[in-house]
Amino acid sequence: VRAANGVILITTKKGTNDGNVKVSYSGNVSMLTPTVLPNLLNSYEWAQVCNETKINQGGKAQYDDAALQKLKDGSDPDHYANTDWLKEILRTGFMHQHHVSVSGSSSHTKHMTSINYSDQKGIMKETGVEKFGFRSNVETKYKRLTFGLNLAGSKDDVIAPPTAASGWDRSVMRDICWFTRPTVPVKYSNGNYGYVDGSNSQEIRNLAQDLTLGHRENTYWRFNGRTYAGLDIFDGLKFQTSLAYAFDLNATKTYSPKGPAHTDAEGKETYPAGTDNTQTDYWYRSATWTNENILTYNKTFGDHTVAVLAGHSVIASKQNTTTASKQGFPSETIFELDGGTLNPQSSGWSQEYRLQSFFGRVNYSYLDRYLFEANIRYDGSSRMPQSHRYAAFPSVSAGWVFSKEDFMQDFSWLSMGKLRLSWGKLGNQEIGNYAYSAALAANGNYFFDQEGRKQIGMVQASVPNEKIKWETTRTINVGLDLAFLENKIQTTFDWYDKKTSDILMQLAMPGIFLGSLAAPYQNVGAVRNRGWEFTANYNDGMGDWAWNAGFSLAGVKNEILEMGGLEQTIGNNTINRIGQPINSYYGYKAIGMYRTEEEIKNATVIGPKGNAPKLGEIMYEDQDGDGRITANDRVILGNPFPKLTYSFNFGFSWKNLDFTTFWQGVAGINRFAWETTSDIRGNLSDRFLDRYTPSNPNGKFPAIGNESNNEYSSFWLEKADYLRLKNLELGYTFYKLPCISSLRLYMAATNLLTLTPMKNWDPEKASTDFQSCVHPNMKTVSLGVNVQF
Repeated sequence: VRAANGVILITTKKGTNDGNVKVSYSGNVSMLTPTVLPNLLNSYEWAQVCNETKINQGGKAQYDDAALQKLKDGSDPDHYANTDWLKEILRTGFMHQHHVSVSGSSSHTKHMTSINYSDQKGIMKETGVEKFGFRSNVETKYKRLTFGLNLAGSKDDVIAPPTAASGWDRSVMRDICWFTRPTVPVKYSNGNYGYVDGSNSQEIRNLAQDLTLGHRENTYWRFNGRTYAGLDIFDGLKFQTSLAYAFDLNATKTYSPKGPAHTDAEGKETYPAGTDNTQTDYWYRSATWTNENILTYNKTFGDHTVAVLAGHSVIASKQNTTTASKQGFPSETIFELDGGTLNPQSSGWSQEYRLQSFFGRVNYSYLDRYLFEANIRYDGSSRMPQSHRYAAFPSVSAGWVFSKEDFMQDFSWLSMGKLRLSWGKLGNQEIGNYAYSAALAANGNYFFDQEGRKQIGMVQASVPNEKIKWETTRTINVGLDLAFLENKIQTTFDWYDKKTSDILMQLAMPGIFLGSLAAPYQNVGAVRNRGWEFTANYNDGMGDWAWNAGFSLAGVKNEILEMGGLEQTIGNNTINRIGQPINSYYGYKAIGMYRTEEEIKNATVIGPKGNAPKLGEIMYEDQDGDGRITANDRVILGNPFPKLTYSFNFGFSWKNLDFTTFWQGVAGINRFAWETTSDIRGNLSDRFLDRYTPSNPNGKFPAIGNESNNEYSSFWLEKADYLRLKNLELGYTFYKLPCISSLRLYMAATNLLTLTPMKNWDPEKASTDFQSCVHPNMKTVSLGVNVQF
């Protein structure tokens, strides 16, 4: 009922049945560094870019020759510094992890208990997370009865700069590239934090000081418990009932100080100290109860095997939040609400939903050669209106192990051959709560008395739609499994067609109809994904040697089929259009750059800002031929989905030595790598060293200071294919040591090597990260030990 978009199954470790108590320990120490960081301009280069921007925009150079010389020789670091803000904010992170488990069994009971601890210092200064967790599984059997209990819990203390104090709602990469410049020192020689340089009074964000401001406590508690009981009614017929409880709690205390005054290198105040300080406490709680009752029957009758399952489940979930804040703290060291005296504020909300499902499955096998399965689900959700609360979702599949047929016995090289075919539907109710009801919000302003005092009242916040129903995902899959040479080579091929219908969308409506109300949800969307996957693995060995290798390939085509009668919806640099992939890249098609006066003279197109083209300006294609570059000239430039994803692995072992690698990559993909070229308050990557200037007319990048170059266009799309060494591990195991069953030492690494044409940014980034603002991916190198006692 909650897996229309896929599901990951996790099975926790349990005690063994050998009667022995086993104790194990595993631990590692890791070093963490960013995978890729941009090479930013140094202060001298940046000042030259700043001068060009001012001049190209009709002003005067910001930095004179004397200032440029000081930036070049570093003779006046207070006024003309050369600060690498990435180095000032980021660092090499370290992490250590430990895991201890005890497992065993008796004649009727098996058990396993483990605890784990980790402490990670993030690659950004003043960040990290400390985690503690436990897990315990107990299962006992007596005659036909089985009882079990699974418990797990964790506590995470997250260290991060206070958001309200330092503006970290934006990412550090965005702040560094947009709101700092290398000419300003982290600190002046007088000990004050730097905000301006000797030629520019415009202040920057001093991220090093931001990290030290305020106070933040952020803790997560999580608990999962499940108890179950089973009964073997008679041979082949079993019943099991279970009750599970999951609880999450997040408590965050954030103190934002008044903010210190900003000064220059001489101690002169350039910005006054703040007047407000604020403490905000936030609590989030989520609790989910799940009850499942399952009856199964499995029996073999000669050449026939039958398995039947019937089940019922109920899920109840509730979430609520509370937020409280105060201002007016007399000291910057009081981090409790009682210390505040001004502007007390509080807010909170709660929401809940229920699910009930009835489901059944029948499996049939004849000679383990002809296979058939049928499923049916009947799911109900409180997120749906009464008229469409329940819906049925069937699926069927069949398999033919043709390698067991008599006519295949002469093909000894084929170890196994199986053909699979499946069709099925699943429902999706992950659409949020109360979309079918007229939600009310406490944000109305009413005046009831003659003194004009304002009262808060309830007002309708959304337009309801009592006809919404379940989103449905239909999947068709055809598969072929082959194994060769006594199963040493195994291959799998799948082709699938996945269509999601009745997608709930909020369509744009006239403001005169909605007013301040949110548009109603409607079942009007449909999306199709068609693709294929192929995997092959080889396992073999000789003597003390064993080795394995494998690879996988996959491709998918995403297509929008319906949008409630709309042909398209357009975002900043993306478009959703019928017949095209979701969030296709949308912008101007760049066809060159104006490099000569002759090209300017012969230009027949007015630029996107309504001005005649300038030297160093990107040349855009006039799609509609009206002689002007307007929004109507934007076209689809590509899509965020790769044409091919692939991976391969290789490993071997020799006696007690083992080695494994896993590589992963994509091909046929582009990502936006956009940097502003009109406002140079922040820094730019060093690719702009090869920019257009009168002395460098063949520069790869456009001139600085021209707003027309900031448009989303194919110019800023970079090829983002990559091949990455995701995992590498080398280990050696010692056996039969005193008091130790086995001891394994290993070295492991993740994201160790990346091959890509993309420069300055990690290619493994989200398609929505068009400004390259996200936290860098991490490269880790670990040393670890696994011990079995």
